[in-house]
Amino acid sequence: MKTRKITALLLALALSAASLSGCGSGDGSEKSSQADNVEASASEDSSASEDNNSVADASTDNDDSSIVFPLEEKLSFTGFSVINGETSLDENLAWQALLDMANIDVELTSVLPADRDEKRNLMLSGGEYPDFFYKSGMQADANKYGMQGVLIPLEDLMHTYAPNFCRLMDETNGWQYITAADGHVYSFPSDYGELPHAPLWINKRWMDNLNLEEPKSFEELYEVLKAFKEQDANGNGDPDDEIPLAIDSGILNWIYLYADYLIDPNKWVAEINGTFSYVPTDDTYKEFMAYCARLYAEGLVNQDMFTITGQQLNSNGQAGDIYGAFRSAASFLVVGRDNDDDYIVLKPFQAGTYPLVDRWTLGSMIITDHCEHPEVLVALMDYFYTEEGARLHYMGVEGKSYEVYEDGTWGWILGGECGEDITTVRAKGALSGGSLSPGMLPQLWQNMSTQVDPDEVYMNVEKAKVAALGAHPPYLVFTDEENAQLATIEPDVNGYLNEYFAQVVTGAVSLEESWQGYIDTLKQMGLDTMVSIYQAAYERATE
Repeated sequence: MKTRKITALLLALALSAASLSGCGSGDGSEKSSQADNVEASASEDSSASEDNNSVADASTDNDDSSIVFPLEEKLSFTGFSVINGETSLDENLAWQALLDMANIDVELTSVLPADRDEKRNLMLSGGEYPDFFYKSGMQADANKYGMQGVLIPLEDLMHTYAPNFCRLMDETNGWQYITAADGHVYSFPSDYGELPHAPLWINKRWMDNLNLEEPKSFEELYEVLKAFKEQDANGNGDPDDEIPLAIDSGILNWIYLYADYLIDPNKWVAEINGTFSYVPTDDTYKEFMAYCARLYAEGLVNQDMFTITGQQLNSNGQAGDIYGAFRSAASFLVVGRDNDDDYIVLKPFQAGTYPLVDRWTLGSMIITDHCEHPEVLVALMDYFYTEEGARLHYMGVEGKSYEVYEDGTWGWILGGECGEDITTVRAKGALSGGSLSPGMLPQLWQNMSTQVDPDEVYMNVEKAKVAALGAHPPYLVFTDEENAQLATIEPDVNGYLNEYFAQVVTGAVSLEESWQGYIDTLKQMGLDTMVSIYQAAYERATE
């Protein structure tokens, strides 16, 4: 194996905001279409990024708008970030490398994940907040605080000091995901890539034991689960120890993402037979609830599904060969790393119907109105949207946390200064993890060596099968007035949806006898207003 030197990475960090004459046609208020394929966009962006970030360009450009790293005079900032594992951000090697090369100091407030939201919100509400919030879980609140004036609009600074970021937003139609209803951009986003919402994983070994094929419909899934229960699928001689479908926290309804139309799982809306529909009140969903009730009544799903936690479900799955299928981001999270490749993803029943996660997720880096030099932070964040910067973000410092092999693959360095195991190395050496952080996914990430982390490689290969058959639902953006109305309706509606689903599935109420009362109750809660707001946003997104 040959380890590439860190020199190139550190030199690339001496980037410049030179040649910043704009970022193409995209801007924060522009209406964008669905996101393009990330791999093609990232490929084009990485080569262009290297040209724009050379040391030579930085040293020869004297434009007043350029920012050259390292700064001639050190600047200091204050920040807030979550701790990843046992490592605070100021102890992270990638963060230290970034600040050293930029000639920047940061006085950092580090908090545990469990305390993140409370301490962050206390700071913001009390007015005693830092220059920036980094990896602080602001996905839901970034635009709210931005429109209140606590956070500064970033789009003009981005167009001046973040050319790589702007180009990537243009190429992927990413502006739609990060622009608030007032037309401003208040945060740098994280890149999920082309990632499906957590799919179902199904036990291929059990299917082979029983000569079963991968199901291609809900009814075929039922038949497979029924066989798992009745035919001693794990082959241990005990026909009663199999749990055909393992579900935690009552989220059985999420397998409805396999329905034959594209659902927005954030608001549960879709076009069904050419008509805009709110899924929980559609007849097709009524049929699905009857299907779920049948699974429960026949013991094809764990009977404690509404009370068992994810942690408990995972612990049980790693203790024995008992699960036929489950929903998770990765099979090794549920059944452990020794048995994860017994499971394959259940592929979508039809192409173009399984929803992909919104590629760009806002809130991972925000700058407050207390910051005196926001342009410097904007220029610094731009680095994470280049291939080299993305590697620093996701993989850390080459030669310390990861190495690239002669065959072009890469792997984590275990037993070095970053730690003995992958989890510790990632927390100590890389910036991703613990909470969403700004940056794009590097191309090199897809070339992870199977020798170093075969389980994650296996996960990526399997989930790519779902992503290839998936699609992005229209991205819904709401006005201030609409958000205010939704805030008074959605909590009651969503709570009741969960309650009614549980009652139907467990047989506490008859679906046929209660359906109209269910609809009437939702209408009393403001269903018609809520759906009209959803439909207006949907029409804006698809016009």
